[in-house]
Amino acid sequence: HQRAGFSDAWLSGTFGLAYLGDSIVAILAGLLAGSAAGLYGPTAPFALSMVFLALGAAVVFATWRENTALTNASAAGATQAMDAQEVGIVDAWRRIIADPRIFGVGTIQALFEGAMYIFVMQWPPAMISVLPGKDVPFGAVFSCLMAACMMGSSAFAAITPHLSVEVSTAIMLTLAVGSMAAPALLSGSLPVVVASFLLFETCVGFYFPAIGTLRSKYVPDTHRGVMMAMFRVPLNVLVVAVMLTMRYLGLRGSLGCSATALALALFAAVRLCIAVQRKHQEGKGVPAIERRVA
Repeated sequence: HQRAGFSDAWLSGTFGLAYLGDSIVAILAGLLAGSAAGLYGPTAPFALSMVFLALGAAVVFATWRENTALTNASAAGATQAMDAQEVGIVDAWRRIIADPRIFGVGTIQALFEGAMYIFVMQWPPAMISVLPGKDVPFGAVFSCLMAACMMGSSAFAAITPHLSVEVSTAIMLTLAVGSMAAPALLSGSLPVVVASFLLFETCVGFYFPAIGTLRSKYVPDTHRGVMMAMFRVPLNVLVVAVMLTMRYLGLRGSLGCSATALALALFAAVRLCIAVQRKHQEGKGVPAIERRVA
């Protein structure tokens, strides 16, 4: 985006459109997978996916370039060029500790995506548990979830011009906590489970363009790859820990872990809003999170 010379003001809208398109593709993929499974058995969607993976790889090889930070002095300044040559885990960790905004963004990403992966593992058995003795149309259910995800991406594009991404992310996380807590407490109710899962997927659709915008605002290009890799460590620890203890936690316990992770992400989002407001006050600017709805 920056290398092409586009305005930074367009970035949040670009992310919203990108994930809107992703959701549309996912809806079609769910319907196609359901049809393939119905005609050729449960392994057919996996075989079919190889065709699309090969097409995607061909597009990547033909059109993508390496996405590296701008490091020359004319484009990014001598200081950024020097930082790019000294990127390492220790230096990245020092920057994370020194800037609470970076720490907040990374914490939100680790906890939300950890909760999301737990949800990915638990929604099929949850649907089976509320439809005992019936064949669950997983392809159709997946398409409905992706339609909810598309609604979340559309909501992000509509809300961002009127409300800061920090505040809107905190509001989204509040809804996400409730969407996971409800099925953890009432896992036997079909209306509760379906409504909660659709709400959570709406939050997922909102999350991806939001976190992309937050990363572009607060995580430096020169350290972004290292920092994001570091924040994936607690993410993977959370997911693996729940997977290894799933037989003891059960469905409700696993969803409860997801709700707890989302609650911690909400706390991190509130801390991020406070850090951003404090930074603006120190710079004698108008706090971005106090922008009113037009």
